[in-house]
Amino acid sequence: MEATMMGWVGDVGWAGWTVMTVCMLVFWAVVIYLVATLFRTDRADGPAHTEQQDDPLRTLEKRFARGDITSDEFVSRRRTLTQSGGAASTGEQQEQARG
Repeated sequence: MEATMMGWVGDVGWAGWTVMTVCMLVFWAVVIYLVATLFRTDRADGPAHTEQQDDPLRTLEKRFARGDITSDEFVSRRRTLTQSGGAASTGEQQEQARG
């Protein structure tokens, strides 16, 4: 009985070893992908994140924080973006926010 059990692995052949190797590689690739997905930092935080990203006022604040525009430009453009019923259209507001 022991002789049969000991010889079992040797009877798999090259096709069996190839299948086992491919399965092991696929297993570890899935594990690495899941761990990388778990710890990645560039993912969006849902629909609220998308709205914040497209908000012209937030874009203006980011540009001011980076130093792309001066404080006078920031105040002027923020006033234009936040005025209710003002003369500036949405397209003009977004153009002003971009620079």
